[in-house]
Amino acid sequence: MIRAMVKRIREVFIYLFLALFCKANGVTSSWRGSLRHDHEDESYCLSWRLAVEVNNMRAWRTVPTQCREYIETYMIRGQYYHDLDFIINQISSYADEIAISGDGMDAWILDVDDTCISNIIYYQGKRYGCDPYDPQGFKAWAIKGGCPAIPAMLGLFKRLVQSGFKVILLTGRDEETLCQATTNNLHNQGFVGYQRLIMRTSANKGQKAVTFKSEIRQQLIEEGYRIWGNIGDQWSDLEGDFPGNRTFKLPNPMIRGKMEDKDVSKQIQQMVSFIRQEAEEKANEISVSAEEEFNIEKLQLVDADKKKIRQEYERKSKQVEIRKKIEYSMQLNASRIKVLQAQDDVVNSMKESASKELLRVSGNKNTYKKLLKSLIVQSLLRLKEPAVLLRCREVDRKLVESVLEDAKREYADKAKVHAPQVTLDNVYLPPPPSKVDSHETFCSGGVVLASQDGKIVCENTLDARLDVVFRQKLPEATCLLSDGINTNTFSSFFKTYFISIKLLAHDPKAPSRISIWNFSLPFHQFLLRTGACMFPSSAA
Repeated sequence: MIRAMVKRIREVFIYLFLALFCKANGVTSSWRGSLRHDHEDESYCLSWRLAVEVNNMRAWRTVPTQCREYIETYMIRGQYYHDLDFIINQISSYADEIAISGDGMDAWILDVDDTCISNIIYYQGKRYGCDPYDPQGFKAWAIKGGCPAIPAMLGLFKRLVQSGFKVILLTGRDEETLCQATTNNLHNQGFVGYQRLIMRTSANKGQKAVTFKSEIRQQLIEEGYRIWGNIGDQWSDLEGDFPGNRTFKLPNPMIRGKMEDKDVSKQIQQMVSFIRQEAEEKANEISVSAEEEFNIEKLQLVDADKKKIRQEYERKSKQVEIRKKIEYSMQLNASRIKVLQAQDDVVNSMKESASKELLRVSGNKNTYKKLLKSLIVQSLLRLKEPAVLLRCREVDRKLVESVLEDAKREYADKAKVHAPQVTLDNVYLPPPPSKVDSHETFCSGGVVLASQDGKIVCENTLDARLDVVFRQKLPEATCLLSDGINTNTFSSFFKTYFISIKLLAHDPKAPSRISIWNFSLPFHQFLLRTGACMFPSSAA
């Protein structure tokens, strides 16, 4: 029964293909494109155009319908003219290499339509070659004489004429009806100075274009002309006998010309043979496919339950695995949070210890006095303003007044400018804390300087400097904890450093015995090197 069905399907396919594609009325070589999907296939159309240009598409009559938009884009969006320019540059290079004899017999042959003058306006109305060639319609268009020149080709024509070549225009247009219109059209578009315009006469009617142009070229050679180059947009312009020393094909995917009846019949027979072969192959594929589908269906029915069991097992296994991963991830995240919190607690405790030790710097008046002077000088160097406002703690006002003049002179010496006008602000910085563990707002010492308009502020308090150092060294301290240093060791290490601050504050010349922050200056000089300069948007 299956074999009978396959046989019947084979017959249906054969009749269907023959009915669709073996019409005696105007079958074109675009049948391969018709087997494709109706939508535009740019890759196919590109391959089709290239096959036309290299003369591999034989006896085609129209552009495939699905390639209309592609051909339109190619002709009017610039690529056609880029291709023309490239080819004509090659022609010019070749022409420049020719040594002209000077006897007036060095010739070039140029086609007319879509070689010298363009018919693209006409083909726009013919869907860029998708409609069959209409001899009467084209004749009516040519009689109007409105074909524009192809700019690059007009330039080549003038160059050949100026170089001394005899340019002969050879066209298949009818001399009796189109001679005057063609001559005027060429003249109006700038084609002046050619040697001869040769058109098809009554003696050549009925001849193929290849035969007609071969005979004309033979006559020219017999007259003594040396044909150095032959240019045309159709292969019929270049094929045949006596083509010349070199031929150049210009791009034109829109028309090939009228097909002979025998070519049409030959093409139809080739299509019929191909369609029969395709139908037979398709029928065989159906037969093989039917048997394969039967075997596959049988195996699917046998394996269906096994597959369901395997899928159910895999699903439950994945659920168990996901639950394990979620539980592990939650425990890991909780541990990480605890570690980060512990690290944060340790680092904050170190900052608090440093802040407490920093309060003792102002206890040594001699050292603190020198430090205030240096802070003022540094702030002045940062601001570089002619008049500044200075703010300090109320308890430090007398110390600041005692060092202010020296600081101004030192600034003037270093900056090589006049000493600025420094005004002490009546608003003071917060006082030192009343007790060590106080949570009230306080200041450990230092100064704040601002420009007279308050737009630039340089904060040089000891607390601000400590914040700068803390931010700079925070990654290093965190790294020490992350690398596995014991917390007690870390705390002891920092404690040793903070205790030494008091010694450094009272002994400015003492070298540093701590290298965790990699500084080799006394503490108060270290603070000077790390001062912060801030630029608020408005006055403080």
